[in-house]
Amino acid sequence: MMQLYFAYGSNMSTKRLCGRIPAAAPVGRARLDGMRLAFNKPGRDRSGKANLVPTPGSLVWGVLFEIARADWATLDRFETGYERVLQRVELPDGRQLDAHAYLWRAATPDLQPLDWYRSFLLEGAREHGLPDEYIALLERPSVAPAAARRRSGRP
Repeated sequence: MMQLYFAYGSNMSTKRLCGRIPAAAPVGRARLDGMRLAFNKPGRDRSGKANLVPTPGSLVWGVLFEIARADWATLDRFETGYERVLQRVELPDGRQLDAHAYLWRAATPDLQPLDWYRSFLLEGAREHGLPDEYIALLERPSVAPAAARRRSGRP
């Protein structure tokens, strides 16, 4: 049985995710309202890893993948420290779906992501056609809370 996974960090890159879960299949881009992208999950290398932080009026773009139920245990091992939770995401056509996403629940300050890590985010964002404005946000050296706030109109 297949389930949906909302990737918003390095797993947006199909190459990276399929290196972990070979049968993962991209569905397309989606967005999650009421969250902002943060790099406040400390990695083993002490750099910042992507996370979702509840922030009214903000949104995060990501990529939906289909994942076999049996593959979650493998992906969970890669996503140590995160909690996997269901989130309601919206597709560009307005449909809303429930998808699993990983959240770091500790209140920690933002950290700087390493260049190699950010390159996976950018690779995935470009590969799946995320909005140019969002890609520009990912290219910045840091992501400020106000930077991800919804702009006028819907992308």
